Amino acid sequence: MIRLLLTFVLPLLVPFVLYGIWGILKRRQAAAQGLPPPDLKGPPIVWLGLTGIVLVLLVLGGLSLQQGQGTVGHYQPPRVEGGRIIPGTMQ
Repeated sequence: MIRLLLTFVLPLLVPFVLYGIWGILKRRQAAAQGLPPPDLKGPPIVWLGLTGIVLVLLVLGGLSLQQGQGTVGHYQPPRVEGGRIIPGTMQ
């Protein structure tokens, strides 16, 4: 579950969160200078969504380039011994 969040949900939401933080900072800056708040009529949802999708693709590409466990060896599948489940291993 945490892998799903870190791989798909988090990169997709990062642009929206950053846009929200930027909007809050701009409003505070305008208030501190005595100016009217900036007119942010709504987030550019299409661009933020596309940016999030690009980030997800970059994360997936980076994960695919990482070295995993090698393919050299013999895979021993999970088994039950003495009522306990022994996880699969590479030998």
